[in-house]
Amino acid sequence: MQGTKRAQRTQRTRRRFTLLLAVALSAVLTMLTVAPAGAAGKPSRSKGSSNRVIFVHGHAPFGKHDCTKEFSAARKHFANKKWKGNLLTFGYYTNNKKCSKNVSGSRDTAIKDVAKKFANHVSKNYTEKGIKVDVVAHSMGGLVVRAALHYTHKRAAGFPKKLYIEDVVTLGTPHAGITKSRVTLCGKARQCKDMKPGSAFLKALPSKMPSTTKNGNMSTDWTTISSYNDQTVTEASGVAGSASHEVQYKAGINHGELITTVSGKHNGRIKHSGKWSKFSKRVSPVEQARLAVYDHVKS
Repeated sequence: MQGTKRAQRTQRTRRRFTLLLAVALSAVLTMLTVAPAGAAGKPSRSKGSSNRVIFVHGHAPFGKHDCTKEFSAARKHFANKKWKGNLLTFGYYTNNKKCSKNVSGSRDTAIKDVAKKFANHVSKNYTEKGIKVDVVAHSMGGLVVRAALHYTHKRAAGFPKKLYIEDVVTLGTPHAGITKSRVTLCGKARQCKDMKPGSAFLKALPSKMPSTTKNGNMSTDWTTISSYNDQTVTEASGVAGSASHEVQYKAGINHGELITTVSGKHNGRIKHSGKWSKFSKRVSPVEQARLAVYDHVKS
């Protein structure tokens, strides 16, 4: 009799253990399957300085940049203004130095191909993990970002399915092409041809900056900045293609200085809701860029 009771207790203990093991195994399987790779939720737009900022350089006449040197003033300014997120750089020439991320390429690499590499970098390292980023791009770098978002939204071959880029600021970007004198100086490299006014590359881009939430993309707020003293990109080309915010500086700031001028008051104007303000003293281009990626909440 006692042996029978002992056997029954042993069986009940085994059943409880088996049940507990099954519950534990089910919980583990649930944790592994609830959020598979690439399924992180889309973040919401927000105001603040917590986003990672990726600085993207422009065309290089000799096919190389020192990313740390290129964006030294801008990154230092952001840091001095207590920016909390990482301040990163993206480069696309094989001979570049000191970039947070650098991909292979030359002046003969089509801008669309650079855009594909940039889009996939952002997707793999940030979007797929549910992380949003901001972008500040100088010169041709703005075309790289513009094409990256446009072709991602179109689900073009080789581009990722979606991108979480919250804000983009372009400084001296040839949205309608570089000046005639720079076309001659630039030469016959593919990137020079892509930046020529009326090129097939530029014609393929829509006039409105890509900001759609279609296909799971995050809405992107755009600010374009140009200068009347820019000999590479005219004041009109720098803000060509409608953006949510457009800024122009009257004089005193050349093409390179758009990404290095961090202080002082400068004669400029801004367009909101399709209307230009009067020229008045405004913050520097780099400070304008920082305010743009910090403050623009709505698309």
